Amino acid sequence: MTVQILSPRTRAYLQQPGGWFLNNAGWVLGEQRVLLVDTLATEARSRRLLDAVRADAGDKPVLAVLTHAHGDHANGARLVVEQGGAVRATPHTAATVHSGPHTYPMAFQCSTWGDITPPHITDTITAREEVDLGGMRVQLLPVEGVAHTDGDLIVVVPEDGTVFAGDLVFAGVTPLAMSGSVSGWLAALDQIAAIEHTRLVPGHGPVLPAHSEEVAELGGYLRWLLDTAADPGYDRSAAIAEAGRRWAHWSEGERHGANLVVAEAELRGQRAELAEVATVMLAATGGPIALDL
Repeated sequence: MTVQILSPRTRAYLQQPGGWFLNNAGWVLGEQRVLLVDTLATEARSRRLLDAVRADAGDKPVLAVLTHAHGDHANGARLVVEQGGAVRATPHTAATVHSGPHTYPMAFQCSTWGDITPPHITDTITAREEVDLGGMRVQLLPVEGVAHTDGDLIVVVPEDGTVFAGDLVFAGVTPLAMSGSVSGWLAALDQIAAIEHTRLVPGHGPVLPAHSEEVAELGGYLRWLLDTAADPGYDRSAAIAEAGRRWAHWSEGERHGANLVVAEAELRGQRAELAEVATVMLAATGGPIALDL
């Protein structure tokens, strides 16, 4: 874990190298309260995150916003509420979190989740908002439609040019479209590109400069998924092998097959079935993935 000071009032909380369930979070310090972007996968990790926020912000109230519903970003939300804070998210994210926790035991082996019982999030974000933290304003920008998930949220700190992109951006880690739309994700990257910013905090991986090669490469990969799955001579096994060669510098390469399944379904006008996505991915790993959290 590393706390990276991005500006006098903005922090990134990085968990490198950013693989399975090792996501980034961050916070913005106002004079009256603190805005926390995302939590972490386990109770213990989220407690350490909140301890770091308290060490930096003192006893100021904490408002947490969730960039999406996946457990690595949302599993600590209850702790925020228990410690006197509040949690907000888009409506679909709020509903998905409330129906959890989602730990996918068919795909992952982990004994260290702790108590990740979700809260009931009632204060939802349905349109663009600006939150006043006291001398510091933060913009909350819901993504229209389905991208990485249904209900993604972009957080922008205009004063210092920071964008918290959640899992709309992966850096050095193979992205995962299991819950989303490849074409919708590309549209969300266009939305990010249109935001004036100087740095970007991805959901996984290191902090990036604006308009980075990593984001361009991510966009190229997403386009490749759609183009490849649409090719008349498409063969999934061959495509998985090609992806492994072209993006060998990304970790979690078992996700390529899952992403192709999503692209195939999207080209048919459908959403991929989670069971098929998981089956293809776990075929690459030889069984459930053991998590060291």
